[in-house]
Amino acid sequence: MGSGEGLSFTTFILWSFLAGIACYNLIKEKGSWGIAAMYTAGATSVAVTLICKGRMAWSNIDTLIAILVAICVYLSKTKGPKWGLIASVAAGVIAGIPFIILTWKNPATSPIIPNAGFLIGNSLSFFAGKTWKMEDRLYGGANAAACILLVMPWVLWRFA
Repeated sequence: MGSGEGLSFTTFILWSFLAGIACYNLIKEKGSWGIAAMYTAGATSVAVTLICKGRMAWSNIDTLIAILVAICVYLSKTKGPKWGLIASVAAGVIAGIPFIILTWKNPATSPIIPNAGFLIGNSLSFFAGKTWKMEDRLYGGANAAACILLVMPWVLWRFA
């Protein structure tokens, strides 16, 4: 829905790569990979929608995300899946910072329903981990923390 103004195919396909790298490394580490797989599928579907709408811009943030993707692939291949997982989770949070900043600047335009859904899904993933090992908690926990930063400004704006 809407025009997709301000969103680009490149940003979402790069986010999809980061989630895919995390998913791959979680599978290799025998961790909880379900939420990472959903993020990969979701970001890919948004990317496809944006390419159909002709939103194919490249920004400075895309350059940063592309560098982060390359670092994650390098660490996965040279240091193993554990380091690839840590790098991809950190890169995903870093890549989301501009969106968090935009949400804090203008919470009225924040997509609260998807953000709240992401918060719930990530929280459930965090608490549903089989063990308290990093492979079962890191992805859901880090993304839940990022989603809190996306939901909080809207709640403060709406109920203040």
